Amino acid sequence: MRRTSRIVVALLVSGPLGACGSGSSPEEARPSVLVTTSAAAPSPPPATRSAARVSLAEALSRYVTASYGGDHRYVGDCAGARPDPRGVCSLEKATVDAGTVYAVGAPFSEIDAFLLLRADAAGWRVVDDHVPPESGGSTAGPEPDWFEEVGS
Repeated sequence: MRRTSRIVVALLVSGPLGACGSGSSPEEARPSVLVTTSAAAPSPPPATRSAARVSLAEALSRYVTASYGGDHRYVGDCAGARPDPRGVCSLEKATVDAGTVYAVGAPFSEIDAFLLLRADAAGWRVVDDHVPPESGGSTAGPEPDWFEEVGS
């Protein structure tokens, strides 16, 4: 029984001593609980703007740069274009089932090519082009169906 008495005494003494702690106030004796708010899940980045739609002028400018070379530039509608040895202007020729046909060439000069352009969700794009033969020359291939509707 003696052994049981010691265990009981030890438990009885350790309980009040543990409650007394270091003699500090009860607020200080409480274990500090670090309350952290979990950061909200990172929000998705703001909706990125979809690629800007390609304007008609941009589509024509890209064609001029690719076809005529870097020293030429698109100068806009032929009706308002000024003479420019490195300028290329455009003139709307017809609307066909496949899109809109524009003629391109140097301002106040002959037409170099006919372009079939179409607008879609991404904007305007050149779908096809046709370079007619020089007077008296032969064409490199058959005329596209859409060109027959132009009636140059």
